[in-house]
Amino acid sequence: MAPHLVPGWLHNPGWHCASTALSDATAFLGHPLSEPMCFGLGAGLGFAFLSGDVFYPTRFIATRSRLLETNFFENLEIARPWLQDPDPDHALAEAKALAGQGIPVLMRADLFHLDYYQSKAHFPGHVILFWGYDDEAGTALVADTERPGLQSVPLASLQKARFSDQSWYLTSGDHFRVDWQLPDPDLRPALRRALRKQAEDLINPEYAEAGIFGYPALQRAVADLPEWGRARDWQWSARWFYQVIEKRGTGGGAFRKLYARFLEEAAGLDPAVAKIAPAREMFAIAEKWSELSRLLKRISEKEKPEGFDQAAKLLSEIQVSEQGLMMRILAAPELQEI
Repeated sequence: MAPHLVPGWLHNPGWHCASTALSDATAFLGHPLSEPMCFGLGAGLGFAFLSGDVFYPTRFIATRSRLLETNFFENLEIARPWLQDPDPDHALAEAKALAGQGIPVLMRADLFHLDYYQSKAHFPGHVILFWGYDDEAGTALVADTERPGLQSVPLASLQKARFSDQSWYLTSGDHFRVDWQLPDPDLRPALRRALRKQAEDLINPEYAEAGIFGYPALQRAVADLPEWGRARDWQWSARWFYQVIEKRGTGGGAFRKLYARFLEEAAGLDPAVAKIAPAREMFAIAEKWSELSRLLKRISEKEKPEGFDQAAKLLSEIQVSEQGLMMRILAAPELQEI
């Protein structure tokens, strides 16, 4: 028996899981958007800093917005919230039924349970696109980021992957049906909403007290970095920070290179974007992030915890440059009436 696949399935390998999946979805629906465009419309830049023995590593950094997918739909004015299904069997049956109707499913999945990754760490926020299944082989067929074609994963593994009880990232069959319409082919209003949303998300004063997200979290990381050498897992903490800047599906420079590509493309559609947020400025900021990643990689390879003071200084310089740009975006007259 042949696998059940959504007719017309497609996959263009990309840099980041969510923006790649969204780009594939828009192409399938007949209104193709590039991966950088999807990332930028999702106001995808972020920063998060968590510390403590319950985290792995104990200094846990993330450099992408946790709201990318919902931001994408809100900025395009598409009513599409994350859906959940608390029953793993029903969630799988629903995904298979939708594929049978020719509807792909964008879903969150924990890397730990996706066999082709062989990951030793949990990350339930990963995004894949479910295109079909093979009951005879007992597998799901999914598109995933930079991997060409479709990946085969046991249906039982996919069921586990879609449900997470990790205290820092709970999921319960989180998914979107890929069957929406683009309300307006003119992207200029959406681009301006996305620019403003990006700045608001990073600067949000509500983040200040907890210091977990946005620039308050970045400032806390700057203050904390000189003390990382005292952590029992200082090498892994430094290595993780390097990886989430440069390696783990970021497109380089803590997602800032991907965002700079968005700004380049957006400027071609709306010349005001080039004035409000010059792509060259974001490319320069991205290169600073990459410089920091190289330093952190060197620190992680040392026998003694040396170099964290230098890393903190460089991260502080990044904050000044990037936050300054976002403050100017927030104050741009062109964005006040959106």
